[in-house]
Amino acid sequence: MADAPWVELREKFQAALALSRVELHKNPEKEPYKSKYHARALLEEVKALLGPAPEDEDDRPQAEDSLGTGDHTLGLPAELVEAEGPIALGAVRRAVIEFHLGVNHIDTEELSAGEEHLVKCLRLLRKYRMSQDCVSLYIQAQNNLGILWSEREEIESAQAYLESSEALYNQYMKEIGSPPLDPTEHFLSEEEKLAEQERSKRTT
Repeated sequence: MADAPWVELREKFQAALALSRVELHKNPEKEPYKSKYHARALLEEVKALLGPAPEDEDDRPQAEDSLGTGDHTLGLPAELVEAEGPIALGAVRRAVIEFHLGVNHIDTEELSAGEEHLVKCLRLLRKYRMSQDCVSLYIQAQNNLGILWSEREEIESAQAYLESSEALYNQYMKEIGSPPLDPTEHFLSEEEKLAEQERSKRTT
């Protein structure tokens, strides 16, 4: 990726994060989600700049994405596949954007759209979910889906996501143990990335 587009991607992403943190009461009374919508627009711009999904799974849902199968059941250990190379890195960065778009839609009470983005995040990360680069993001996406389903009072579905995220965390800590990468670091320059010592203080 050329330097100029990469700088633009990073700047837009950081601006979107800043807007996402704006408290609702600081928005105009008649537009409580104004900052959220602005953040969403920036995230969509970053997504467009990243291009189509790597590995061209082209947003088709797969059997593994439905609850009760694949990654969302306990007892299915993940294999370690490192997120290396341009295709993998592209998938991970797109997954970060899908995650933040999912959280954004949930924050604005658009739960179905939020669910769709979070599921896309999981699909992009599935094969890399045990890697240091991806485990934290994968767990966060599953936890958010668990919370979403619990708010719908679909306790069985919520429990499936939450138990799956806990199982992945336990497996990662047992087999890998290295401090996981914070998802936002995928849009930082090398100089800006957190030091290993700082990262070790983080929890997934």
